[in-house]
Amino acid sequence: MHIIKRVGIAPWKAWMIRGIAILMALAVCAIITMIVTKLNPFSVFKTMVDGTLGNSLRTWRTGYRVAILLGISLAVTPAFKMRFWNIGAEGQVLAGALAAAICMFYAGKMPFFLNPNISLAVKDLIVITCMLIASICAGALWGFLPAFFKSRWNTNETLFTLMMNYVALQLVKFIIAYRDVKYPWSANGTVVGIFNSDQKLGSYQVGWFPEVGGSRYLLPIILIAVLTIVLYLYLKYSKHGYEIAVVGESERTARYAGIKVEHVIVRTMVLSGAICGLIGFMLVGTDRTLTDTLVDGRGYTAVMVSWMAKFNPIGMVFAAFLLVFMQLGAKEVASLPSLNLNHSFADILTGIILFFIIGCEFFISYKLQLSRHKKQGV
Repeated sequence: MHIIKRVGIAPWKAWMIRGIAILMALAVCAIITMIVTKLNPFSVFKTMVDGTLGNSLRTWRTGYRVAILLGISLAVTPAFKMRFWNIGAEGQVLAGALAAAICMFYAGKMPFFLNPNISLAVKDLIVITCMLIASICAGALWGFLPAFFKSRWNTNETLFTLMMNYVALQLVKFIIAYRDVKYPWSANGTVVGIFNSDQKLGSYQVGWFPEVGGSRYLLPIILIAVLTIVLYLYLKYSKHGYEIAVVGESERTARYAGIKVEHVIVRTMVLSGAICGLIGFMLVGTDRTLTDTLVDGRGYTAVMVSWMAKFNPIGMVFAAFLLVFMQLGAKEVASLPSLNLNHSFADILTGIILFFIIGCEFFISYKLQLSRHKKQGV
């Protein structure tokens, strides 16, 4: 038996392999669940569907989580396509969320709120604009630092971006635990609480995302859908997207073609960090609070989504939905009171699913070939 690298594989065949892997993962999860819970596998799958799409509230929640995971995946994709291993999306989103939270929290205490000549619409626009700019700048800064050191001194970007995650996390924890004498941030040092619930601009509170179509989740979903299309066009048809692809293929070839590799690295990472900051802005504006678990590990999950879709923004939509569906469905199964299970069981099911999804990429890139050896006479 020989392992042979595939020269090329048709897209339909690659997705067929992924589909088979998903079916196998579901089968294994069903068998394990049946052994542990004594339930019919089909009832387990029905429970998973009900947990994610069972009613309008769950459907909106699922759509919102898919959108956030997709947004972070879009953010890391330009860097990955350039072969810059940005593992710092978690910290970049947290940095953007922290900047937005500070703007939101102190917006109602700015002098312009006391001016009766300024309309509520203008005040609202000022608050949202300040949050947006601060978030993008904070995320871009978190992306710029590792790129600058990489382009200047060839530092290891994986370690650098990973360490920046911890810097952002500890900074958020410090700010949450910090108590101002007049405006306390927190009651217990782990969560800020709902922002500005007592400060209104017109019909809603300062800095909160407005409800569109009766849901606060629709606006971020629309924004990330637009971002998906824009990034797809950027990577596929723009000059910058072409330079990113060339640098990812070979830095030597890029330099020979006259591309300034260092500039491309810094520019692309600033873009990735800025998009992460934008996602942090959406999280704070939608969830209306700040916690040290706000990103909830999606900065790392986004790496898998981007790789599964082969850096294709359109393919990431399906990959993000698949992962969110599996995670929420597994948690729904584990939360059934009749089963007496805990969240660890949901983590087991999620881990099995991810194992199959990651493992199928091997069979997309390689194939197994049997060889027959004939005995030769002397």
